[in-house]
Amino acid sequence: MIEHSWLSTKEAAQLLDISQRTIQNWVDTGKLKSTKTLGGHRRLMRSDVEGFLVLRTSTVPAALPAMAAEPPAADELRVLIVEDDRTLLRLYELKFGEFTVPHQLFLAANGYQGLLLAGKHCPHLVIADLNMPEMNGLQLIQEIRKTADMKDSKIIVATGLKAAETSGFKTCGDDFA
Repeated sequence: MIEHSWLSTKEAAQLLDISQRTIQNWVDTGKLKSTKTLGGHRRLMRSDVEGFLVLRTSTVPAALPAMAAEPPAADELRVLIVEDDRTLLRLYELKFGEFTVPHQLFLAANGYQGLLLAGKHCPHLVIADLNMPEMNGLQLIQEIRKTADMKDSKIIVATGLKAAETSGFKTCGDDFA
């Protein structure tokens, strides 16, 4: 199951506490991504807008784990994939669609969306791109590791970086390379 919740520009404006015209301008300039309905109306993914809200306020909500909306199914593997390349994100989605293991798949296009979804769904497995704008994969992992509810989550780091390029990413004092 993939969670996609769509917002109108009016709903997004209310969530961000700004004017609807500002949302439309941000979509036009690429600050926010949207899709259009057959009728020509813009629709924004709720996770994109929430991620933008976190970025705009420069803080991560302190109560992320308390945001869990629905109780997770005990027999389903919860997987969160955080990847800024939409083509790769779609590839992950297609590949996980072939799995016979019961699972819920949550997709995030940046670290902030990933953090929101992680707090809401407490995934068993997180696959994160290391090199993402705004919040890189290591920052995402560090925030997840701070959350008691996700201490047992397994994390896979994916990157297109060469070993020499990962030296700037350190965790627990060790290089990834």
